[in-house]
Amino acid sequence: MRHGQTDWNVKHRSQGWNDIPLNETGVEQAKNTASKLEGIDIETIYSSDLKRAKKTADIISAKLDLPVHYTKRLREMNFGKAEGVKKTDLPAKFPYIYPAFNDVTNKERHDIRYPNGESIGEVQQRFMKLLTKLYEDGRQNVLLVTHGMLIRIFCEICLKKTIRLENGSVLKVTFDEKTKKFKSPKVII
Repeated sequence: MRHGQTDWNVKHRSQGWNDIPLNETGVEQAKNTASKLEGIDIETIYSSDLKRAKKTADIISAKLDLPVHYTKRLREMNFGKAEGVKKTDLPAKFPYIYPAFNDVTNKERHDIRYPNGESIGEVQQRFMKLLTKLYEDGRQNVLLVTHGMLIRIFCEICLKKTIRLENGSVLKVTFDEKTKKFKSPKVII
């Protein structure tokens, strides 16, 4: 699940590790999603430790009476010096990084980072460590409350698809035990 809306989402600013809270719309999105998740088999919730994801997870946790585990592994990508920058200003401010970073056909893309930020490969690594732990612990139906870029990276690498979730949306993905691959992505909320 992608966290609810923030003021920086509305202003199209790169948030990264900036700890921006949900706005009123974001709180309503979380409440709406929580209601729609009732009746879906979820055993626990894992959430990014950033305010916008934590608040989203807390709202859902209260509605569904489920425990929440907070982890840095679900944080948004650290965009370094690109954090706080309007997305429309990124190409001019980072003319050598922006095009290569956003070119999904670029084989070196996973190693590219904004100054003082994380690479796509580093985000993938920390996220996959969490997924491996959940798998080893025998977790079956887990709601992960996280961020747009992390979800995008997961989809591109593990599903070979470009999927961009709206704030408050949920993407259901199945892990195939035989092939050891993720499959059947479907936006359910």
